[in-house]
Amino acid sequence: MRDKILEYFRLLTSIDSPSGEEGELADKLAEIVAARNFRLERDGAGNIIARRGRGVPMLLCCHMDTVESCAGLVLRSDGDYLTSSGDTILGADDKAGIAVILAVLAGLDRDPGLEIVFSVEEETGMKGTKSIPSGALKAKWGLVLDAAEPVGAVINQAPGETGLKIAITGRGAHAAANPEKGIDAIRLAARYISQLPPARIDEGATFNLGIIRGGKSTNTICPQVELLGEIRSYDEGKRQKIARCLEQSLAVALRGTGGEYSFQLEDSYPGYHLREEHQLLNFLRKTAQPLKIPIDVHSRFTGSDANVLNSLGVPTVNLGVGVEDGHSFQERVSVSAMVTLANWLTAMLKEWCHVQFES
Repeated sequence: MRDKILEYFRLLTSIDSPSGEEGELADKLAEIVAARNFRLERDGAGNIIARRGRGVPMLLCCHMDTVESCAGLVLRSDGDYLTSSGDTILGADDKAGIAVILAVLAGLDRDPGLEIVFSVEEETGMKGTKSIPSGALKAKWGLVLDAAEPVGAVINQAPGETGLKIAITGRGAHAAANPEKGIDAIRLAARYISQLPPARIDEGATFNLGIIRGGKSTNTICPQVELLGEIRSYDEGKRQKIARCLEQSLAVALRGTGGEYSFQLEDSYPGYHLREEHQLLNFLRKTAQPLKIPIDVHSRFTGSDANVLNSLGVPTVNLGVGVEDGHSFQERVSVSAMVTLANWLTAMLKEWCHVQFES
């Protein structure tokens, strides 16, 4: 198993696949899974959806994209860990998960019902899985192999996210000849920003403005500023409440200034929550016990394809894959963790096969 995982991981990380540029990697994955007798679908977004086996399928999902380019990656071994040379990210998020799935399929001596999704553009807001139509997936349960946590971590709850787009409009004027005729949108934005709440509103909700852009030239009073941000919360109602408070603060900040604003919200993805007693969690505990894998069921305050898959009607959790320091040049992944996860996934699929054949 270890040799297979290393073989696939080297192959996967040799192919650069930043968000929106997954085509070469998708071609290679399609070739590999087709050789395993899967029926393939390449949808309009670029996702690979592969199906095989008898009975109601189990869904396995990983994303093909990396948060940035890994071009020129030099793969290095540091004890139990695989790293880059420090000049690029490693791309183990999520190629470690894909390597585990491929290694398990290579050695599986059963034929359980399987539905595999290799998604595109997860890192830019789960665009790939969000393009999958409702009802297109037939799986009873889903497993996303994508959490940067130790093996045994089971993410049963994650927040939803609402995107925020604010435009603050003033009035342009020559900054030297007649600045008094202008209404400076940058100063208006500063009035608003100075009143913003802290990023962590409470333990279940955060808010952030991550992009500010505006202005035309240094000799022009800025006529408009755009602010882009996000609101995250486990509770959809709380996200709406936070948005209302943010808009009220904006109206107050601009009162009497002559400035105007627009305030737009867009739901990025929904939250999800599988309760501790859910049958999927019991299934995971049962298959982990003989392997002595400690199961740690908990929430994680980040989104993943699991958010979208749950909204598509497939109860899904995100599993730890042993990746550390993701989205950085210090990213690394434990080889022994990937092997442990592969052994656990093998046990799950064998048990799933037994359940299907017995039913």
